[in-house]
Amino acid sequence: MEKWLSLWSIGQYAELAAFEKIKAAGFVGVEIWAEHLRADEYLAFAKQCDLKIGLHLPFHDLNLATPDEKVKERMLEVNQNWLEKLAKYDGKHAVIHGGYAWSSEEREDALKKVKERLKTLNEVACLNHVELLLENLIPDKLNYGHIVASTLKEWSDLVQELDMKACLDTGHLAVMGDSLAETIRHFGNRLASIHYSTNDCVSDLHFIPDNDEHAMFQALSDIGYQGPIVYELNPYQYSLDDILRNEHVQALLRL
Repeated sequence: MEKWLSLWSIGQYAELAAFEKIKAAGFVGVEIWAEHLRADEYLAFAKQCDLKIGLHLPFHDLNLATPDEKVKERMLEVNQNWLEKLAKYDGKHAVIHGGYAWSSEEREDALKKVKERLKTLNEVACLNHVELLLENLIPDKLNYGHIVASTLKEWSDLVQELDMKACLDTGHLAVMGDSLAETIRHFGNRLASIHYSTNDCVSDLHFIPDNDEHAMFQALSDIGYQGPIVYELNPYQYSLDDILRNEHVQALLRL
């Protein structure tokens, strides 16, 4: 298993020295956040430090499930541009959110749109030798809207039907209420990345895990997982030095 760090974790204004620290600590890869103000510079810094590179595609104003045609075209254009840019840096994977239906009544129509658009973007990713990974998301517990891939079945069905790979966010899964070990075994060789953090099973806090994750690592061993474990940690809770000095982080880096 490879140990990576999400660059959401280091905030918006890091310099080359931060990437050198990440490399020296033992991380082998980083996942760029396309929405960061300096995402292009972060790509260059990562390449300069010989770190493997992944990408979290933008999502805040680019709803994959949107019924608005102009937003749809803009979303496809921006994501295609990022996939092509990632390929120039020999990027390995790109994580995507499934978007959201404006209301729960629109779920089925939204899912049709998501499938069509994921298929289009997956074709772009394949042409650029990048794996597109669908991430699980936290459900709307009010049931006002519908977050796509916020149930295990919906997420799994999309991955299987579109012949994609999955990015498992452990914090999101904790709020969803599903078993981490069972989910890992369920996806098997379709699991291609893990966003690693913990929370109170209510909110997406992105804390550093501090408990025994034996069941998770046993499940990963059972499926022969060799992909990235990407620490995705709250930059408003931790500094980069806090992360690199943390005993749990150091122990995982030694594995």
